[in-house]
Amino acid sequence: MQMFRNFTGIAAGASCLALTVMLFASGCGMGGSLDAKEAPVKQFVEGKGGMVEVENSHIVTVWLEGAGLQNSDLDQFVSLPELKHLHLNYNGDLTNEVFATAEKMPKLETLELTETKITNGAADKFRDTHPQMSVSGPGA
Repeated sequence: MQMFRNFTGIAAGASCLALTVMLFASGCGMGGSLDAKEAPVKQFVEGKGGMVEVENSHIVTVWLEGAGLQNSDLDQFVSLPELKHLHLNYNGDLTNEVFATAEKMPKLETLELTETKITNGAADKFRDTHPQMSVSGPGA
């Protein structure tokens, strides 16, 4: 009887491990298929060496640090209806225009702008008008 319990425990552990591996392989269980309209943005980000996190078929996080971005590159992120986190650190050509684009992203919660051309004054003004958002970088 003890041997059967040990085997059952091992089998349950193996099943749990298999499920965990399967979830990680599919994007930690948060992915599934990406909305076709968002696929070009994902391709752009990955082409620049960045990553995205997908949840419920939508991009919710973009990591695009040190990618040589221009302000105009950010316009495509406005088309992401569920975007919550945008990590843009070390993109030295980004300027205060980023904030005008961020205004068009209603679900944005995190905006990281360390080592950009963003000024302290513009960052502080944006933080004052968007207290619910975490904005790192200048003046932080």
